[in-house]
Formats: sequence, C-alpha cells, structure tokens
Amino acid sequence: MSRSAHIQTFLKTAGWDMAQRGPLAGDAGNRKYERLNHPQKGAAILMDADPATGEDIRPFLNIAAHLKSCDLSAPEIYNADCDLGLILLEDFGDQLLFDVANTTPELEYPLYNMCLKALKQLHQTPPPLNVESYFPHEMAQAAEITLAWYCSPDLGATIAAELLKQLGNLDWTRPVLVLRDYHAQNVVYRPEQSGLAQIGLLDFQDAQLGHPLYDAASLIHDARRSLDPNVEQRLKDALAQTYAGADEFHHALSTLSAQRNLRVLALFARLCLRDGKPGYLKLMPHVWNNLWRDLSHPHLSDLYRLCQSLPEPTPNLQSELRAKCASRPMS
Repeated sequence: MSRSAHIQTFLKTAGWDMAQRGPLAGDAGNRKYERLNHPQKGAAILMDADPATGEDIRPFLNIAAHLKSCDLSAPEIYNADCDLGLILLEDFGDQLLFDVANTTPELEYPLYNMCLKALKQLHQTPPPLNVESYFPHEMAQAAEITLAWYCSPDLGATIAAELLKQLGNLDWTRPVLVLRDYHAQNVVYRPEQSGLAQIGLLDFQDAQLGHPLYDAASLIHDARRSLDPNVEQRLKDALAQTYAGADEFHHALSTLSAQRNLRVLALFARLCLRDGKPGYLKLMPHVWNNLWRDLSHPHLSDLYRLCQSLPEPTPNLQSELRAKCASRPMS
C-alpha cells in the first residue's frame, strides 16, 4: 500500500476522511504536516513522520503526555499509529510567538516571561522515565558531529574537546527535562486561553535530561530572531535572581548558548549540503553573531580562541554552500 493510501486509511479510521487537507510548513526534520478542516469536527493537524525516513513518533507521544501532566499545553492527541508514524493532533492555530512578538512588540516581554514560567513549571515535575541525557559528553559530541559539515573534522574535534571541558565546569546536579528546541517558532500564542495555557508547545520530541538553563538559552538567544535588548535584559535579570545552580548564571547561560549556536550554525550547513534545504543559510549570520556574544564571556576565552579559526558565514560562503546543496550523499 502506498504512503498516501496508508494516510487515507488512518484518517478514515479516525473519522477524519471527509476533512479538507492542506499542506503546512515542515521543520528541519523529515516530518511533514497538513492542516485538516472537517465540516463537523473543525481543525486538526496531521503529522506524517514516516519511519522509513528514520522518524519515530513514540518520543513525541511520551513527552506530550508528560507536558499535559505538568498542566502545560501540548496538543491533544486524537489518534496515532506508531507503526505508520502518523499522528492526528490538536490544531493550536497560526499565532506563532515569532510573528506575534515581531508585529506586536508590547507583547514580547509578557509572552517570553510566560514561556520562562512554563519552563519553571516543567522543572518542578519529575521527568518521565526512559528519557536519554543531554549532558556535557552528549552535547560536545552533538556539536562535533555537525561541525564536520562546516569546518574540518580536526577543527571540529578540537572545538568539541574544549566544549566538553567548559560544559563540565557547570553544575549538573539538578538535571531537568529540556525540550531542546524551545524557540519562538515552536511556541504558539493562544489568547483565547488563560494562564500558561496561552503558551502552546510544539516540536518537543527530542526532549532529554539536561541543564536547567538550556531551554532558556535557546529561547532568549533565538537562532531565528533578536529580542528587544531591554526585554532580553529583563528576562535575564529575572532568571538570574531565581537561578539555583552552583555555577554562576551568566557563565552557565553563555556556555550552554555557545554549544547550541555552534551546533545550529553547522546544522544549517548540513541541512543544505545533505538534505537539500538551503533556506536555513540566511539564518547563519544571526547565529554567528549570537555565538560571538556568548564567547565574549571571560571564562570562555579558550573556546573563543579556537573558534576564531571557523569560517564566517559571509554571503560568499553561503553562496558556496548553496552551490553544493544536497551534492553530498545522505548519511
């Protein structure tokens, strides 16, 4: 049976075969999304995560259930088939935090502050069982694997070794569940709801145990947008007052953010070279600027020195990467 036939059968079983279907923008992975509109049932989202592409929906279902147990807004699951990699889920609408913060600046601080409160609530609940770890070794390894697509393997390995050292200096005694991709395009503003229910969470299937500031670093030092400097400072000041780690707040935030920005910078290159997705290249200069702001922390001087050997994502370099788009074999 073809993939489309499997999907149609899945929708019929769920009672949604009469719905109108339209494509939605996907993400950096292999998952595809459609918006469904049913004449009686309203709207829903179809996630198509074909196992033949290496996708597995079980982590998404597991984390969605956990987030709901924390009284946070994960989409309701209407139907799922793990063997087929299909989920029919609640439609949170189109008001991404990214768009709302850009078009309605007065909402930027209250919404981002609410996002941080959602993290605080998540961290107060014991994490689910059988979740893997995103600790210094895993974080350094993740950076090294992707850096090989952006610089020489030797330089990537050298940077990863220093990253491991720097990450090891942080306080890992209070690990929490980290969503690992917590940014303004994975949060939906739901103004019709109240309290933290206004913060709809998406794309959390890669959640693991990690440092309590990792998601905050991802949110505030977003790879896709810059926060108003005053808003950013207010968020950091509030975080610093409540942070309970033995490491110094700004050192921890800068170190975690530097790891993420190194990985994301190289990931955007890989998405072009390996996966044929050049659209992410335009984001690289912003990530590059984020990285060097992180590396300006005095405790990261050795990492700063090593990263000076990385190529800057200039327009010329982006053009070179675009010219090689998907020319490497899939791996």
